[in-house]
Amino acid sequence: MRNTAISGVCVALSLAAAPVVTTAWAQIAVSSNDHKVKQENGVTSNADNPTPDSITILDLGQSPVKVLGTVNNVPGSVVGPPTSVAITPDESVALVAASTQIDPADKTKTKPDTKVSVVDLKGQKVLDTINTGAGAAGISLTKDGKRAYVANRMAGSVSILALDGNKVSLVKTIDLVPAAALLSHVAVSPDGATGVATRNGDAKVAVVKLGPDSISEKATLEVAPRPYAVSITPDGKYAVVASLGDPKANGMFTVIDISGDQPKIVGTVDIGHESLEGAMMSSDGKWVAGVAHAGSTRPKDAPQFKPNGMLVLYKLDGDKLTKTSEAPIGAWSQGVSFSKDGKTVAAQNMIQKNIQVFKNDDGKLTDTGQKIEVGGGAAAIRSSTDR
Repeated sequence: MRNTAISGVCVALSLAAAPVVTTAWAQIAVSSNDHKVKQENGVTSNADNPTPDSITILDLGQSPVKVLGTVNNVPGSVVGPPTSVAITPDESVALVAASTQIDPADKTKTKPDTKVSVVDLKGQKVLDTINTGAGAAGISLTKDGKRAYVANRMAGSVSILALDGNKVSLVKTIDLVPAAALLSHVAVSPDGATGVATRNGDAKVAVVKLGPDSISEKATLEVAPRPYAVSITPDGKYAVVASLGDPKANGMFTVIDISGDQPKIVGTVDIGHESLEGAMMSSDGKWVAGVAHAGSTRPKDAPQFKPNGMLVLYKLDGDKLTKTSEAPIGAWSQGVSFSKDGKTVAAQNMIQKNIQVFKNDDGKLTDTGQKIEVGGGAAAIRSSTDR
């Protein structure tokens, strides 16, 4: 008994001296789920008696991926790029934009929305709603998490938000391009000085200088039709723009050198599938994943119809993109997100209302078989380390 007691005391002292191990909050992704719309045989319409939009909070650092919670009444939208979510570096707050809402005057129609919801991820509750501009869509944060830039798709403007802990405020909204240009997403360089904004309506991107309360245009470049999502490499040298492509052609990646005074296109890649809806770069800049509709949004009697979308994976080496793998996913698929180490890839499916989980084994995609139900159409996704 005496030996047992001494041993117990030693164990207790040893535990007391050891550092406390807590669950790492470092692999969080948020899926914005649009409950308002449906698509049947290639035709999109408002859902009948929809429940409120929601977000699903995921831990991509666990295998299988763990669902940490759901927050209801967080407006979102499938309209616009699936980058309408951003997470602060400390993973305490998510910003979720809603580009459209149901028109209260005619529930069969939608109209532009202006809302950006501020969500406490640990408390799993909405803290505030900021009104930016019409068609609030793609969001990006500076590396220090103190500024967010929101592309207002129907207004041609960018709203700058200031973040201080869980308090978010509107600094100003700056008109940047004509409304018809459909400004969709602004990516931010690691040093916070440069932005790359996609103009979905006129097949251009604007390279801009960013300040805490200012935006000024540096250059405008023509890219493949309907550019949407864009990522910037960790060294700030290159931007990779994803374009849906011409409705009769395939999606395209465009690589832009943004390091000099005169930004220039240094490469283009045809992904081999139509409608490159979403794309994301891994935190180390080594991988770029894209989500293509690939014919899954066509009417079933259309020659281009295919039952599934495609997830494509590219290796980025300097300014060179090389396809390493692809895999079938669901239909009307949207965004994609990486775990911090780039080895887990989560892809969203609107039709199936779920998220499929893949493993990236040095460029080879493997479907894990895990499908995470999210209750509404999985419309946008981001982790704190996605670029």
